[in-house]
Amino acid sequence: MQKDNPVSLEDIEGTLAESRPFGDCDYIHRCTWRHLERRIEMLKEQVPSAGALLDAVRGASLERRYRVLGDAAVRGAVHGALAHYKLDIEHPRADDLDAVFRDALPFLAVQRGDTPFGAADRGARRLGEAHHHGWIHGGKLEDTSMTRSFTALWESARTDVVPKEPTEREQLALRDGVRLLEALLPRLARSALAHTHWVVVADALQSSVPWSAGFSSMTAPGIFGVICLSPRTLKTAWSVAEYLLHESLHLKFMDIEQTHSMLRPGYRVDSSPIIRPAWHRIEPDGLHDWRVHRCLTVMHVYTALALFFRAVEQRAAELEGAFGPLGGLDPVLEARRSFDRARFLGRELERHEGELGAAGKRFVAWLRQTLDAFDPCPAPEDSDAHLLLDLYDREAASLRNELAARGAPPPSVARLVDAITVRDVAKAREVLAALGEEPPVRPRVPEENLPPAARLWATRAWVTAQLRPAFTGAGAPARAGWGKAAALVRELLDGSGGDVRALFAALAAR
Repeated sequence: MQKDNPVSLEDIEGTLAESRPFGDCDYIHRCTWRHLERRIEMLKEQVPSAGALLDAVRGASLERRYRVLGDAAVRGAVHGALAHYKLDIEHPRADDLDAVFRDALPFLAVQRGDTPFGAADRGARRLGEAHHHGWIHGGKLEDTSMTRSFTALWESARTDVVPKEPTEREQLALRDGVRLLEALLPRLARSALAHTHWVVVADALQSSVPWSAGFSSMTAPGIFGVICLSPRTLKTAWSVAEYLLHESLHLKFMDIEQTHSMLRPGYRVDSSPIIRPAWHRIEPDGLHDWRVHRCLTVMHVYTALALFFRAVEQRAAELEGAFGPLGGLDPVLEARRSFDRARFLGRELERHEGELGAAGKRFVAWLRQTLDAFDPCPAPEDSDAHLLLDLYDREAASLRNELAARGAPPPSVARLVDAITVRDVAKAREVLAALGEEPPVRPRVPEENLPPAARLWATRAWVTAQLRPAFTGAGAPARAGWGKAAALVRELLDGSGGDVRALFAALAAR
C-alpha cells in the first residue's frame, strides 16, 4: 500500500545524521574519547608512557584528539595493551606498546596536518580538504612503532585481503565518490565519513566458493577507523559513494557499540542466536550465519542505503553530467532491496530482543520508526518471498557473468541452460496460477540466436518481472492463494540452488 504523506528525505537525513545518541557523530566521538581515556588511565601502572599520553589527550585540542584517538595504530595499541596486561591475552608486539604511546605525544602537542600512522605512510593522500576527510592508504609504510602496531592489528584480524598501492585513477575515483556522496547527502556524508580515518584499496585472496561475488568491501573487527575497498568498487563515482557510505557506517556503529549498551550484559558471539538473511543461501561453513551484533550494524547500513538510493533516484539526472552515468545501477530496485533487508533484520532483532541491551532496544526501535517514516510501499511482514526473488536475481547475474566469461560452452552446458529455463518458466506460471492470475504467454525468445548466458538472463528477468509485483505491497498477503504462491517461490529458489551448483560443476568439468 502506497503511503500518502511520507516524510521528506531531508528530514530522514537529519534523523540519521544528527539525532542523539545514534546519529550525531560529534557526540559519538566525545563518548569514544572518554572511553579511551578511561582505558589509558587503567594502564598507567603497566605502560610507562600511559600517564603522559593521558595528560596530553586531556590537554589537546578537539582536532588533535580526533586525529590521534581516531588513529588505528594508537587506538589498537590502547585496546591491545589492556588485553595484554589486564586480561592476559598475549600481544604479538607487546614491546612496542609503550613506544606507540610515547610516539603519539608530539601529534597531540601541536596542530599538524598528519596522524601518527599517516606520518609513516608514504604516498598517502586525503579524501578531500574538509576536516572530516580521512586519508587514502598509500601502500608503502616506513618501519615505525605505529606501522608495526597497525601491521599487528591487520594480521590478527585475518582479513584475507592484501593492501595494494592505489593507482592514480583509483585515488581520483575515491575523491570523486566523496564529492558525489556529499552532493547527495551532505549531512549524512559528514556523519558517516567522520568515522573513516583511512581507506585501504585491497585485493582479495582467491575465493573458494566458485559462484561467490567475491570481496567488494569490508571493515575488520578491532581495526577502528579503517575501511577496505576492492578496485572493482571504484569503477564509477556512484559505486564509490555507495561503498564509502556503507563501510563508514559500519565504523560508526563500532564506535556506538563500544560506548553504549547495545547488547545485554554477558552477551557472547559464540552463543548468540543465529539469524540467516533470506537473501543469502545457507553455506556449509556458516558464512551467512549472522549473530545478533552483526544484524544491528547491517540493519543500520541498509536503512541509510535506502535513503542513499532514494536520493540517487531523485537527483541522478542532475548529477550525471558531473559524475558520469549510473551505468547498471537501478536506484529504485536498490532502494527497495535496502528497505526490505532492513525491515527483515528489524523483525528478527525484535524476536531476539533479550540479547539486546537498553541502547540496543532503543536503536532497533529508532531504525524501525525511521523506516516507517519514509518507506513508500513496505512489503508484507509475514513473507520473505520478495527477498528470495532478490537472491534469484543475483544468482542469475552471477551465472550470466560466469557463462559469458567462459566463451562458447560445450553442448552439455547449453542443454543444462535449456533445462533450467524450461523449469523456471513452468514454476513461475504455477505461482501466478496459485494467485488466480492468467499466466501470460512468454514472448518468444529467439533462443537459437542467443548464447546460453543471454538466454538464461532473459528467462530469469522475465520470471522476476512476472512475480515481483505479486509479493510487494502491504496488501499482498490478503490475496487468495498467496500462501501457496509464496511456498512455490521457495520451491523455485530451492531448485535454483541446485541449478547453480550443477551449472558451475559442468563449467568446471570442461
